[in-house]
Amino acid sequence: MLDIFSFNYFMWILAAVIVFLAMYFGLKNRSYKFRYYFLFSLTILAWVIHFSRYYLEPNLLTYKLFFLDLCGFSTLMYPFFFMTKNPLYRDYMYFVGGVFAAHSLFYPNNIEGDPIFVFNTIRFFFAHMILISVPLLLVLWKMHIPNYKNIPKMILFVLVGGLYNFSLSAFFVEVGLRNHYINFMGLWGNDVSVFNIFEKVAPFFRYTVVVNNIEVSKPIPFFYMIPGLILFYTPVWIAMAFPFIKKIKKAN
Repeated sequence: MLDIFSFNYFMWILAAVIVFLAMYFGLKNRSYKFRYYFLFSLTILAWVIHFSRYYLEPNLLTYKLFFLDLCGFSTLMYPFFFMTKNPLYRDYMYFVGGVFAAHSLFYPNNIEGDPIFVFNTIRFFFAHMILISVPLLLVLWKMHIPNYKNIPKMILFVLVGGLYNFSLSAFFVEVGLRNHYINFMGLWGNDVSVFNIFEKVAPFFRYTVVVNNIEVSKPIPFFYMIPGLILFYTPVWIAMAFPFIKKIKKAN
């Protein structure tokens, strides 16, 4: 079973490191063209892995074929962002797609307790490895230089991903795939997960509703996450951009 901080968990982390290092050292001396098409093929492979659930995952719920949550949004957009060669979109892959995928891969609470060698666990591993590896290899192979000037736009990218998931949640209810809104990305607030931290730093984004004749305080969906995003992720992104600041300034 994949239990957080168990022996299997640390083997999971070790496997991720080994897979990444094998790609990095195995291909770093290949031509730019070869590495470019290799990385692009990984973004397509992520789509293949995603849709293979239809054939390989028993009892799959139809709505899960959509690209759910922020990692799903990244999986959906990576091939297009990669092909544009636009530095802004590659910065999304590096600052947002890779970071949030790392959260999921190194703290896989969505599949905690599942057997290691079943399709969904293996799919989860490689899908998130791709989201992390593509932008990181782009940077390490010097095929992209992260731009610190784009950091403010990363918050907007995350919010776009949030709105995407809001729309999916409403769509599923509208067409009858679900009978309630799904809490993608913790958008509705969740006091039993990591998003509880976001609630604590935004006590002013709350409202009161009566449930069973009892007043209950809840976070305002979507908006309550904005202060936490700025507070917690901006320093991380600055640290990720710091080694490249001089190169960006020199290029300008």
